[in-house]
Amino acid sequence: MKKVLYPILAVIVFLIIQGAAGVVIAVIALINDPQVFKQMQAGDPNAFMDSMGNSALAWATIISGLISIGIIALLKMIDWKHVLNLKMIDWGWGVVSIIAAIFGIFALNILGEMLDLPNLMEEQFTNMSNDLVGALSIAIIGPIIEEFIFREGVEGYMLRNGVNKWVAIISSGIVFGIIHLNPAQVPFAAGMGIIFGIIYYKSGNIILTSILHILNNSIAVWQMYSMGEELKDFKLVDYLGGTVDAIFYIIGGLGLCILWLHVVWKRYRKPAVYPIAETAETPTYTELNNQ
Repeated sequence: MKKVLYPILAVIVFLIIQGAAGVVIAVIALINDPQVFKQMQAGDPNAFMDSMGNSALAWATIISGLISIGIIALLKMIDWKHVLNLKMIDWGWGVVSIIAAIFGIFALNILGEMLDLPNLMEEQFTNMSNDLVGALSIAIIGPIIEEFIFREGVEGYMLRNGVNKWVAIISSGIVFGIIHLNPAQVPFAAGMGIIFGIIYYKSGNIILTSILHILNNSIAVWQMYSMGEELKDFKLVDYLGGTVDAIFYIIGGLGLCILWLHVVWKRYRKPAVYPIAETAETPTYTELNNQ
């Protein structure tokens, strides 16, 4: 029962803490500027954020994420022996995994743009990208926190407790998409979560997925910082030559991603960190520790 209950609990805890952080920001904003509530009533949805400043939201995100990691650690959902073990990574296949994921992320970006879902956090993210703490929270600290929670805490816990690998990979990816709560991010984050989930399963820790997550978010921060308001009008589909060409890029990007990850799946030796029947090629704990 715990193998399913604990991951659900971890996600609920994460959402509650994030929500609590938002409430704290709102209360402090009202204390600092009682006119904020009137601005909200007048139709300014960003009044709270404007009142508190971009660093406040960034610090709330960081602190709430660290608290969430602390709670799932208390629930013993983190395998501290392996979660950041560099010796476990086969860097040859690791690089192939990263390249495959980049193709997939590129295709998902195009697909997300074509879906044209509302981006409720666009202004907040743009403003945070112009603030040092905000940029660090989006580009580096946030990705690492999310990898601890959703790859190591949710997916890893299920895998270590005998849940079917594809159930663990796909469910954690979908949940990762949903918890963003921003329509424009949900399908992209879910797809990215599944790609990261496959790489996590094969590598046994969050090293490679953290590198990818940081790379993806850092590029986004750089775009928001360098382009500012112009980013709202920038259309990757137009840059690629239109809708038809963009569809070919999506098919090609996802195709290469799936093909290369298939090769990785077949060739990359899965570490002996899950209680599932291992093959003769899979390294033992002793082999891992002696590398």
